[in-house]
This record gives sequence, C-alpha cells and structure tokens, in this order.
Amino acid sequence: MAQRLLLLLLFTAPVGAAWGQQYKPINYFGISYLQLQSSPTAGLNYSPNGILARLGFMMGDHFGLELQTGFSQTGRNFELNNVSAAYLYAGFPYERLHLFTLAGMARTNVDSARKSEISENFSFGFGIRWEAVANLDLGLEWMNYAERSAYRINAVNIGFVKHF
Repeated sequence: MAQRLLLLLLFTAPVGAAWGQQYKPINYFGISYLQLQSSPTAGLNYSPNGILARLGFMMGDHFGLELQTGFSQTGRNFELNNVSAAYLYAGFPYERLHLFTLAGMARTNVDSARKSEISENFSFGFGIRWEAVANLDLGLEWMNYAERSAYRINAVNIGFVKHF
C-alpha cells in the first residue's frame, strides 16, 4: 500500500508544479505534543501524552506529502509503542491561516492486554495552522491513526512547524 501511495505522489508532482508555476517549494519540519484520546480497551481514564515529529514536502500552494512518526507513554492495559505514517496533504491557505486535511497510511505498534500487534491502517485527520512569524507556524490537528475492533487510536496534536 505504501508503494501505491508513493507512485501516486510521483504522478501528482508534475500537476502541482504546473498549477504553481512560480511557486518556490516550501519544505517543513515540526514537533507536536501528542494527546491520545481514550480507548475502550485502555479504560476511561486512558489519555497518555507523547511526542510526534513531522517532515513535509510541498508540491504547490495546496498539495504536498507529510511523513510523521511518534510514540506515547505507557498505560495500564494499552500502550502505543510507536506510529509511523505517510500522508497526502491538502491545504487551503487564507492570509495567515492554513486549513488542511491529511489522508494516507499509518503503521501502529500497539501492546493491548499483554498482546503485541503491528498493523497498517488507513489514517486521516484535519487541522489548522497559524503563521505566527515568517517561516514558523503554530498548529492544532485531530488525527485518526487506527480503527480496530478492540481499540481506536485518535489523537489531538498541538505543536509548531518550521519552514526551510
């Protein structure tokens, strides 16, 4: 599935370049605080935090590719060891605000009820970024990393993005 996503990106790159002929690519990196939402398996009080790192490659004003990786604290019955993901990024800039949505594949490594599970899932999310100063955005996003029968992994991420 990851190979299909990369092929799709290779074919869409020329389209993004044609739409923004005078566009200078803006790449970015960022770090976010990851707050997982409760899961039925983990219990009602499960909401550990963690760290998420991201790297983005814009192909125009509105489209790009974003890679994410992160991990969280342990819980009693549930633990997200790590998550790695590749997303297509679609953004809608308006002055200093950037609304965006992400869709792609996420690989999660979870320990649930003393059983380890690694899975690849369709993942999606949306958010908003505010350009605080030149080349630095502050962001808030909601992400769905996995939906399984025994659990789901949703997160609220708050952080920054630095353009380079």
